[in-house]
Amino acid sequence: MYFRRVYKKNIKLNLKHAITRHDKRDLLTKYMKKIILLFVLALGLTSCSNDSQDDNSQPEVVYADVKPTQSKYKAYYGAKITKSTGQASKTAEVGSGTETIKPVSVIFYPRTQTIGFSNIFDNSTVEYKVTNIVKEALKTIYSFQINNVAYTCTISAKTDSTAANVVISFSGGSYKFDISESSQNKIAKLVSKVIYTSKNVSDLDYVVEYTYADTLLIKSIRNYKDQVTLKPSVLTTDYKYDGSRLIEKTVTNDNGNYTKISYEYENNFITKATSVSSTNQVRIYIYEYDNQGRLSKAFGKTGTGTSFFDIITYTYEKNKLTSVVTDSAQSFRDTEVSIYESDRKPFLISQELILNPFLYMNFTHSGYTDMNGEYSVYWDRTFEYTPDGYLTKMLSEDDSMTYEYIEE
Repeated sequence: MYFRRVYKKNIKLNLKHAITRHDKRDLLTKYMKKIILLFVLALGLTSCSNDSQDDNSQPEVVYADVKPTQSKYKAYYGAKITKSTGQASKTAEVGSGTETIKPVSVIFYPRTQTIGFSNIFDNSTVEYKVTNIVKEALKTIYSFQINNVAYTCTISAKTDSTAANVVISFSGGSYKFDISESSQNKIAKLVSKVIYTSKNVSDLDYVVEYTYADTLLIKSIRNYKDQVTLKPSVLTTDYKYDGSRLIEKTVTNDNGNYTKISYEYENNFITKATSVSSTNQVRIYIYEYDNQGRLSKAFGKTGTGTSFFDIITYTYEKNKLTSVVTDSAQSFRDTEVSIYESDRKPFLISQELILNPFLYMNFTHSGYTDMNGEYSVYWDRTFEYTPDGYLTKMLSEDDSMTYEYIEE
């Protein structure tokens, strides 16, 4: 019962599809047409010591588009910048200073974790490595350095009393501009942490944290309590790719025991997974799909055995998944019907999750009928989402799952 029982008590990761914005606008053409708001996308800011521009002069404006090698970015534009000298406020609230009318912009590139500025310090094209990112409810703070001087760039959202703005702070002062317009391209939210809480048995609680390279999951760390020893334990999963295709993952516990799973593909679908443990136990899993690319059948066997175990077939309807679980001897048969929210797209945090729909689909109700006709309910669930559709909490009578996100 490996495939099916894995999700009965250990609640499944039920992740939603992260909806990305695909802003196809040509930024250069758009802003060239504007007379006043010539939003410059050149990456300036060479150093604080070069900041000798006369505030009364009209700066030479360098026009450039988003770097073609950076397909993912966040850009913030303004038309009037205020320069203040003296100690910058840690709250990013800047007092009175010298105002200059000119187009300015800040661009953050999540792929390379770099940030650039245009027409704020000077007009050179320079890019800086972001050393830290702090996300708060209404602001994001990027840290970086110039010639060993620490800087922060704070992007604050609009509130009832203040406009959305950018504040660049350093020990000698700060720069601020209101955001006239912003844009982003292919920025996705990625699940950074999943917190499982049991309402009745605290020993079942666990936390999983995820690490990515771009949008590819490369490591997950699960902190939990061993159910035999009741001691804190750690389970680490490392993922290996060929390009963007997952080919292997290794699951290791804190005693050094591991299981390595390798994947084989046909037409970009995983059709075979081979699991080898540190004690040389081998299991092989075979997968089949329907004409819409959905998992339709899964079954497995031991490396030396000929009989298959946990043969599962899946059939899909608009709001319903029916799965039938048997073994090769037909010694048992469970028919499970699960209801899900068809208007919520699943979020596959890792490619191999497609191999078990119960790990990622948003089921609100699930129950099964055994071969004797007895019906049992697994769960009834409710979900909470952000306004833009990201799952934040999954609730049932016995437990809850909370999801935290980062942006790629």
